[in-house]
Amino acid sequence: MKIFSICCVRDENDIVGETLKAALGWSDRIFVFDNGSVDGTWDTVQDIAKANSKIEIVGHDDRTFTDEMRGEIYESYRSMASPGDWWCRLDSDEIYIDDPARFLAEVPDKYGFVLSATFNFYFTDLDLRSYEQSPSEWLARPVRERLKFYQNNWSEPRFVRHRNDLEWGGLIWPDNHGRTYPVRIRLRHYPYRSPAQISSRLEIRQRQPTLFKHEANRSLAAPKEVRPDWSDQYIATATFERASWQDRVMRAAECDVDLGDATLVSRNELMPPLPLPAVDLVKAGLQATPVGRAILSPLLKWRRSQASRR
Repeated sequence: MKIFSICCVRDENDIVGETLKAALGWSDRIFVFDNGSVDGTWDTVQDIAKANSKIEIVGHDDRTFTDEMRGEIYESYRSMASPGDWWCRLDSDEIYIDDPARFLAEVPDKYGFVLSATFNFYFTDLDLRSYEQSPSEWLARPVRERLKFYQNNWSEPRFVRHRNDLEWGGLIWPDNHGRTYPVRIRLRHYPYRSPAQISSRLEIRQRQPTLFKHEANRSLAAPKEVRPDWSDQYIATATFERASWQDRVMRAAECDVDLGDATLVSRNELMPPLPLPAVDLVKAGLQATPVGRAILSPLLKWRRSQASRR
């Protein structure tokens, strides 16, 4: 079993090195596409790639980002994989808690899709105080040492099992990905890391508010009954105001804290639910055949069109 990771990155120089070095521990190959970085990320990626043959740089340009880019990379390199291997969407600000190599080795053959249990680590009011005392000293520490406050409030796909008929071109994820494994793989996500980084993130992502809905709004915190901060329900009802970095500073008192003892608090009630097993089984069965995909195709196209209007 091999793991092929696809990493699309832009302006994440303060963390991309940590992410790639951690992923090298379990990835057999990492395909990196730099989407026009101007903060030193491109140089960092090239330096790491020169030192490790597992990393392959597959592109560097500033085209408008889409989630379908990963499918394009997959189609270019799919011949390297064999049935039973895995493909990972490796975001440049994520570091895994569970070892993906060990985790995926335990996934039964009948499952082909793995979702994350995402622990979002926030830049909090307490972090801001520490940062203001000595910004350079604070930023010099590894991200896992300086950011300790988190919420386990999100989940989305991260791995798909390779098969010879896997179709990913032009899609966010392959439609025929198979059944969803009912256990989530845990990872640390560091989207907000310093005032300058948060400002850059917002400036880039607010140019595409439809794609990055959660960054289009000034308010980060959603009512508890809504669950994830950027759920579709919240997006549909919220009043949007342009955000600044100050709007992304979380109150530490609203978070759980990483005490450094390898124990993190899981909050299943805050994450989107896993698909119902019966529905997932039927859907995967239809997606596995050309006839079934033809039946599902109009429904999937309609759902994507509805999502793009939100």
